[in-house]
Amino acid sequence: MMPHLVRWQNAYASQGLRIVYVDDGRRDPLSHAQRWPNEENVAYHVFHDTTGAATQTYGIRAYPTAYVIDRSGKVVWEGIPLYGPQEAERAIQAALR
Repeated sequence: MMPHLVRWQNAYASQGLRIVYVDDGRRDPLSHAQRWPNEENVAYHVFHDTTGAATQTYGIRAYPTAYVIDRSGKVVWEGIPLYGPQEAERAIQAALR
């Protein structure tokens, strides 16, 4: 997933794309969430959800699950980008219009 996120951040940040990565703290220790973004030089926000509240709230059952939210705050795409990165990218492009 990382190559897609980095590419999308680089390609669309100037158009307003903001990637927010939520790390499920029930699966990963805080040290992991602090270390890997620096090692990978990610240019987007990474949050460590210690209790897994976001996962529970949004009913996430598979990793990685992604959401594309348009400028009005509406979720316009939900899925697992690894299975269809082109579809996710089209949703990103449409949301940025």
